[in-house]
Amino acid sequence: MRTKIGNGHHVELEKFVEDIKAVVRDSEELLKAGVSVARQRAIAGAKTTDRVVREHPYQSLGIIFGLGVLVGVLSYSLFTREDIIMEEER
Repeated sequence: MRTKIGNGHHVELEKFVEDIKAVVRDSEELLKAGVSVARQRAIAGAKTTDRVVREHPYQSLGIIFGLGVLVGVLSYSLFTREDIIMEEER
């Protein structure tokens, strides 16, 4: 079945649909391969993190504590700044 499209070209609709299906199948395969690679990297990263934390427990706790303090200070600063701005607008 040949169909004339807006720009004057004729297209075989069945061939076009088959081409689209092939593109979708190829895309699914690429996506599955990408997910597999991402999963492998995540597992390797988790194993490395576990090993480092077990080898250096006190340093790890110190880093986590420091990050917690930093996030707390930034959050406090952000929330108090919003309160001050809201009070000034009143």
